[in-house]
Amino acid sequence: MTAWRRCVGTAVLTTVLVAVTSACSPAVTRTGPTPSSSASAQPQVGSIAVIGDSISLGVAACGAAEACTAASWAIGTDPAVDSIASRVAEQTGSAPRTEALARPGVRIADAESALSSLAHSDADLVLVLVGANDACTASVDTVTPVADFADSYAALLTGVSTALPEARIVALSLPDLLQLWQLGRTDPATVEAWDRSPSCRSLLQSAASDESDDVERRAAIADLVTAYDDAIAGACAATPTCTYDQGAVHAARFDSADVSSVDRFHPSVQGQSKLAAAAWPTVAAAIDPAAPAD
Repeated sequence: MTAWRRCVGTAVLTTVLVAVTSACSPAVTRTGPTPSSSASAQPQVGSIAVIGDSISLGVAACGAAEACTAASWAIGTDPAVDSIASRVAEQTGSAPRTEALARPGVRIADAESALSSLAHSDADLVLVLVGANDACTASVDTVTPVADFADSYAALLTGVSTALPEARIVALSLPDLLQLWQLGRTDPATVEAWDRSPSCRSLLQSAASDESDDVERRAAIADLVTAYDDAIAGACAATPTCTYDQGAVHAARFDSADVSSVDRFHPSVQGQSKLAAAAWPTVAAAIDPAAPAD
């Protein structure tokens, strides 16, 4: 076992992909469960806040390597995304206000910076999708150890519930990062883009290689993400106002059209739509626990 494998493996044992615009493309047909309660019977959600990274800002989703919150899975306005905010508006009959407490490149230890903004927030619903940048780093030596991730995530949820004791929190599992590599590894243009980028070298370095060290490194990052998801589940279970997605976002399956052609890394509009669809059943249950499951 190589030194880096021991390092990441030990971290695992000790214990989301991704300028405001208008609609980018035609509306999607919604899939997955939708609460059956009528709009008039739905609890109201006046404001939604999202804590996260570049995924939640829609970076690279709208044709440029910059934020495009209209395409955000959480708070977007593009009908093609059918974001959580859009679904809440449809279900409750009232469009919620939205707050993007997300920053590109943020790691879990930095996410607590959002708490100062929450102190002045009136959010009824807080969506949390953060942690991909803790595994997707410049090298395997700089990933966040699982124990540190778990402590920081628990502190984040405690801070959210303290700042907004009446708000419902939805903690989402992380996207399957290994799937990103699987989608692009045989495409020369994608591999070239990854080789030029300093991002996510822990996973995407030598993307075309099948050498044993590279295979083990990718497997270690996949295991690390799974361990992060376990930590998210544990932190959420310890927070009375939190609902975990039971791995729904991690389980979402993507294809090449779901990845941005701008950087071959972040979700496209179509990919953002899939994230929203994966998250929605959990959000719907958090909003109205009494609603019958479909």
